[in-house]
Amino acid sequence: MLKKQMRAYIIDNVLDCDISYRGGTLKVNVSELFPNVDDPIMGAYQNYLGGGIAGAIVGASLFDPEELNVKDKKLFFMLKDEIKRYFYDLNNGGGDDYMQENVTGKETKGGYEKLQKMPVSGY
Repeated sequence: MLKKQMRAYIIDNVLDCDISYRGGTLKVNVSELFPNVDDPIMGAYQNYLGGGIAGAIVGASLFDPEELNVKDKKLFFMLKDEIKRYFYDLNNGGGDDYMQENVTGKETKGGYEKLQKMPVSGY
């Protein structure tokens, strides 16, 4: 599956999306891609660290990727990354105006990569 196809698949299969500058969650139904797993849901989340700063975006699933064969496992990890990038695009990386202008915003060079170097949680 090509990256462009993955993005279209994600958009067409969003189950729940609650995203703001303070982070949030995104859930995607992946039952068509992984029909033999229980709870075929993948997603991403982002915590708010406080002080106008958003944390790194984390990819997750309700099933264990170790259940998958080698080919499906490769697809799983590519899809996991694309879901995180889609989350990033939806909220422009998150955070307050300063963070948008200097770290995460679409106009900021390497915003996604910079954001992924942030802590996941402030606790």
